[in-house]
Amino acid sequence: MRISVFVGLTIDGFIARDDGSLDYLAPFEGVEAGYVELMKSVDALVVGRTTWETVQSFPQWPYEGKRVVVLTHRALEARHGEAVHAGALAGLMKRLEGEGVRHVY
Repeated sequence: MRISVFVGLTIDGFIARDDGSLDYLAPFEGVEAGYVELMKSVDALVVGRTTWETVQSFPQWPYEGKRVVVLTHRALEARHGEAVHAGALAGLMKRLEGEGVRHVY
């Protein structure tokens, strides 16, 4: 199974500002940097709880048609068919591979 990471981050290495804002990415909206092709090849996404919560605020669910697993130890009300995983990441990857997932983002 192939596992890919595609992250936008600030020059000082942060994914979001202290307040969770992603506004520093605004100048790059509409710039294709390989994300579209990556998403075409991905079978499943594994995201952390904070990322999942941020994506919930987007006007449209960006992962339509993709399997999404949220890493969290807290209860979560799935809104788009997401699964929840609270154990070791290695176990999750082994399970996904056993279920036929070929590429995880």
